[in-house]
Order: sequence, then structure tokens, then C-alpha cells
Amino acid sequence: MLRKVILAAIAVALPASAAAQDEGALILYSKGHFQGFSQVINGPRSNMSPLEVKSMKVPPGTTWDLCSGNTFSGCARFSASKEAMARTVRSVRPVAPAIPESAQGAAQGPIAGSGPSLRGLASQFFVVPAQDGNRIEVAGTAAGAASSAATEFCRVHGWRMSVYERVQTVSGRTFLADVLCVNEDR
Repeated sequence: MLRKVILAAIAVALPASAAAQDEGALILYSKGHFQGFSQVINGPRSNMSPLEVKSMKVPPGTTWDLCSGNTFSGCARFSASKEAMARTVRSVRPVAPAIPESAQGAAQGPIAGSGPSLRGLASQFFVVPAQDGNRIEVAGTAAGAASSAATEFCRVHGWRMSVYERVQTVSGRTFLADVLCVNEDR
């Protein structure tokens, strides 16, 4: 109980507009119509103290899962702000955008950089990874080929290895689609 009171006092002391320097931050409010204490969320958070959310501001172009379970279970997906709602939240995470049509046709030529990434303290998740403006093609469809290509991509970007990777086939060619890079062993 004391922890909730302290967190509420801290949240009230920092206005949401000053604390939300990141444009992609989700802001959760304890009262409707964006009133009460606020909590700024910049990335995935789990095992939170239960938070009664009565309104929220979702940054344009983003989608978030608000979950009743501690580890992203019982989620509801939101892509627009809500002035009035009632939801107990114990974990929150941004949802990666769908791979855009322009990237899906990337087998025909280069793309401008890679897709969005989400960087945390100990990992970074890449959507539509690219190198030198081109998607990363995977030789063959074996899981080992994708893992090797993803780990090499991670090393180029300053990480030790890939712990998660998925591929996408476009016009008969296979490309890395999702890669999670970390600095620790599996």
C-alpha cells in the first residue's frame, strides 16, 4: 500500500507533458478525461503494481496492449486515446506495426533503412531488418540459416547474438522479418 502511495505522489509531482518527452510514450491516467495522477510508459513493462486506468493517451500511429496479467496475459489492444474507461493494468507493451506493403515488395530492390526497432536496456527488437538499404536475405529455409543471419545482423549492430528471429518469403525469396538481439547467452 505504501508503494502505491509513493508511486502516486511521484506521478503527481511530474506532469505528464514534461515527463512524456518521447513522442511514442503511452500515458495512463487514474481518472477519466485525462485527469488524476498519470504514468508515462515508454516501452514494455510487466509485473506492475495493479493500476486502475480510467483514461489514456495513445500516441498517433502506435498500438499498445494493456494487460490484466503480470506477464502480458488478458490483454486488450488500443490504438486510440480513451477519455473514459475502466481497466486494471498489471503489464503494458507496445505492439510492433505490421510490415508495410512497401517492405513486403522489397525483393525487387533496396528499401530506405530498416523498419522500426524497440531498444531496451538489455535487448533490441528489429522489425524488417536491413543492411545498406537492403533487406537481409536468408540462404535456404532451414532454421539454422535464419539464426546465423540474425546473429550476424545483431553483431553488426553491437549485440552479441539473436535469441529470436522469424523469416518472411516474398516472391520466392526468404528474408529476415523479426530479430531480437541481446548480449547474453540463451
